Amino acid sequence: MAIAEAMEERAERSGGRLPKPALFALDELANAVRWAGLPDQFSHYGSKGLIVMAILQSWSQGVELWGEANMRKIWSAANVKVYGGGVAEEGFLRALSDLIGDYSYTNISISSGKTGSSRSRQEAKERIFDVSNLAELDRGRAVVLASEAPATLVRTMPWYTGPHKEAVETSIKTHSPRFEEPARPVAAESVANPWVTT
Repeated sequence: MAIAEAMEERAERSGGRLPKPALFALDELANAVRWAGLPDQFSHYGSKGLIVMAILQSWSQGVELWGEANMRKIWSAANVKVYGGGVAEEGFLRALSDLIGDYSYTNISISSGKTGSSRSRQEAKERIFDVSNLAELDRGRAVVLASEAPATLVRTMPWYTGPHKEAVETSIKTHSPRFEEPARPVAAESVANPWVTT
């Protein structure tokens, strides 16, 4: 939160937006960060060049932290929403199914008889993902809803199987905190206080 506030001040000094966007990847947000004021800042930060990636395990986890209205505020303000499966919350999945929408197609049937043949066209719609499909989403798949684009089913690529595996491993080794043995206490030597002694 302190870093975000400092970045916001820097954005103001840069004319209202950061010269280079800053990404806040907040994994396990409801467990580790518990940022109560985030719903009010979410879209505001985006306009300043502070990109907030809020990662939750479920809709109800966000509701528990912020309340239903604030969770909806974050969901609505997000430019990209990713659902990776593993959720069994019917209300959330039903709303997600509605957002994904229907597939429209045309049925053409041809019939023939003594007088000749006829063709008929019938427009039809079918739900792309119903609640059970979303609940059973295969591991390694995700649904992406991005602003001004239709919902897309994607295959996820874990970093440890992708082309950047070595770079990520190097970064982890370089930047992860290292475990160090705690220093053993050393007996303090008696030192005279220079403010008292002359």
